[in-house]
Amino acid sequence: MTSYISLAEAASLLGVTKETLRNWDKSGKLKPVRNPANNYRTYLLHEVQAIKPLSVSQDSLFEQEREEKNEVEENSPKEDPEKSIRRLLSKLHKIVRDTDANSSIIERFDEVTKMLFLKLLVDQDRHETTLFDLGYCISDKHYAENIREAFKEFASKNRALFPPKFSDLQLSDSALVSLGAALNEVSLANGSRDVKGYAYEEMIRNTFDKGDHQQFFTPHTVVEFMVGLVEDHLSGVVADPACGTGGFLVEVAKRGLENLQLTGLEIDERLAWVSGINLFVHNAPNFQTICLPNGGTLGAAGREFGQKFDVILTNPPFGSDFTEREELDRYVLGKGKPSRRRGVLFLERSLALLKEDGWLAIVIDEGVLSLPSAADVRDLLLSQAELSAVISLPETAFMPYATVNTSILLLRRKKNPSSNYLTFYARAENIGRKPNGEPDVRFDDAGLPSLDNDLPEILRVWRLFERTGGLERQTENIFLANSTASNFSLGRAENRLDFRFHHPARVAAEAAVAKCEFPLVRLGEICGVRNETYVPSVDLADQIIPYTGLAHIDSYVGLAQQVMTPANSLSSAVKRYSRGDILFAKMRPGLRKVAFVEWQTPGYTSAECIVLTVREQDGSPLIEPLLLSILLRSDFVFGQIIHLIAGIGRPRITLKDLLNIRVPIPTKARQAEILETFSLGKNNYERIRAEARQLEEAAAQLELQAIESVANGFVTKG
Repeated sequence: MTSYISLAEAASLLGVTKETLRNWDKSGKLKPVRNPANNYRTYLLHEVQAIKPLSVSQDSLFEQEREEKNEVEENSPKEDPEKSIRRLLSKLHKIVRDTDANSSIIERFDEVTKMLFLKLLVDQDRHETTLFDLGYCISDKHYAENIREAFKEFASKNRALFPPKFSDLQLSDSALVSLGAALNEVSLANGSRDVKGYAYEEMIRNTFDKGDHQQFFTPHTVVEFMVGLVEDHLSGVVADPACGTGGFLVEVAKRGLENLQLTGLEIDERLAWVSGINLFVHNAPNFQTICLPNGGTLGAAGREFGQKFDVILTNPPFGSDFTEREELDRYVLGKGKPSRRRGVLFLERSLALLKEDGWLAIVIDEGVLSLPSAADVRDLLLSQAELSAVISLPETAFMPYATVNTSILLLRRKKNPSSNYLTFYARAENIGRKPNGEPDVRFDDAGLPSLDNDLPEILRVWRLFERTGGLERQTENIFLANSTASNFSLGRAENRLDFRFHHPARVAAEAAVAKCEFPLVRLGEICGVRNETYVPSVDLADQIIPYTGLAHIDSYVGLAQQVMTPANSLSSAVKRYSRGDILFAKMRPGLRKVAFVEWQTPGYTSAECIVLTVREQDGSPLIEPLLLSILLRSDFVFGQIIHLIAGIGRPRITLKDLLNIRVPIPTKARQAEILETFSLGKNNYERIRAEARQLEEAAAQLELQAIESVANGFVTKG
């Protein structure tokens, strides 16, 4: 009768480890017979007895071979730890997906998180452990039971991290066996804190940034920047009252500062759990994450944390309404209202959670800073805090998941806020992230990559401002303003605080308007609008038409082209223009695309352009059209409209707002003098431009001659 023994029995009989028997299997020294019922290794007794006398020498030989192999591996180039982690995480998720096919991406995330947590604790234990070693279990069921019991024990010892909902492993036996085997091949004990943290951040990114929970994920460049804004003030209790996956608190933990208490508040139980694990794997020394159901931080439970925090960093949900009437009446901004935007209430609640002189860095819908409907929000804000900084983010910052203009506010809570201080204003046009969410990489002259990100430079200038109270110089995108001073003649009843309203161009334009010595009229009083609209493929089918699109108008300088274009190739409507008209690009008006039509032949322009016609009086124009076209692309006009530009992705000015700007009407004699001065300047720059073209052509000729000299050198001896 043929006798079979188990893996453990064979190892005991031979006096070797189970791992040695598995290696003998791989090398062919001793092959097992798989049990058809459970696929476990079994061994023929007579084969084990035959090899026993050689086991010591064979084992020693194998150990020597393994040591030699390890030595070679140690001297080989090491793989990037982050790549190894990405590969491991992908493998773990694939195992759960393939073994527990009915699980959702969130459920898989939960279970892999639990197993990673258990593996991390096992590897950090300085005592030898065999929990993940399959060889020490007599069956898959036994192995799975050991893993479940171990996790339950660890979870019970870490109740703050593992609430009841997440204190048990829900995986099948087969999934646990496969996951355990994969985790047994790696060690997290010797990995750096950054790499361990990266492992979990990668899991979060791949789950929440690609699933149905994008509202919880803030671009990392924005998180780093906001923590950098308050870095010099990080002390005491630092909190995020809408912590999501814990990104802001983790970034604070990475700074390695001592004596900080990190607190995360979250309405979603899973996210509160996730943020706690995230802080744990980043070795945050002192933290707590708290789930606040029934309204979250905005509800009754949130009031219990009043004046508890020294610093708050947050990107709260602001795209929905809060409608709990009883709680709404407890807010200054909600009292008597059936609903109020969550972002608005989070501003009020966050200020209430701060201690006196505490700091708040928060992402908000930019409408809070500019819309008439939010004037009460701004009044409350300025009555309870000083506005230290406003950083306008690009409209693509949260695309493709959200299409909203946002700003970062930095506030300092004050019992009696001053009305005489400077606010730091900045605009980031790029944050290292494309509209599709992928990294936005640029390359320098040496071909080295970096993120196309304006935030580090803004942070550098902010720190200079904090130290000195001033700037090296003001620019289009970074400047200082007194946000509370009543020194603007327009819109002060709205108390606007946005970047565009306080832009230096607006300030200068208001000053220029105030001191203008000529009569001021609305643009609509001296200009009409030519609105002859055509659909080219229908109204002008099969014709070749003179066309001037936005791409044919140069920014700032007023140069434009008429390009003969097949009408059938134009899918959008066009407008007709004639000699003497003015083309004003209403889309992206900051580019100052304004052109005076000098061509004899009438043509057609993009519907994105407004075609202005100057009205006449007594047979002559009220203002010279060429002169007006120049004025319309100047700071005098741009400063009047910058705060009126609106739109996500395609910012524009409305016709109504454009026609409401104020234009001075100099005397005819003065207009003639201005035109003469302009003509002299135009002649000069056209002369220089012609000389530059000639130099460019001469340089091209010299380049060709140099190339020919090289070619001749190859065919003649000289």
